[in-house]
Amino acid sequence: MAKYTISRNLKKYAALAGVHPIQAKGLRHSHASYLIHEFNIDILKLSRRLGHSSGEITLRHYGHLYPNPDQDIARKMGTDFNFTSAKETKRKFNGNQSVKMDAVPRLSPEK
Repeated sequence: MAKYTISRNLKKYAALAGVHPIQAKGLRHSHASYLIHEFNIDILKLSRRLGHSSGEITLRHYGHLYPNPDQDIARKMGTDFNFTSAKETKRKFNGNQSVKMDAVPRLSPEK
């Protein structure tokens, strides 16, 4: 199919739908974003679907759309630990000791 045919069809169907027309690459990006967001599609499957020569190319362009795996790991690890903070500290530390406190403006406490 010729580039012009794709562009013409996108404009025609966008007008029929009453939406702003987009370029073919925008449609491709939207499709990839949809697959990632709705189905959390594996990067290698998406790479093959888009015709990229490697998953690295796909990851470079779409990696930011994948959910952060660190949050899942932290959530799973959080159930394994029972952590409670100390009620009081035995250390006498009131901030950066190398900064003269009269040189730093004090903020009024929030009400």
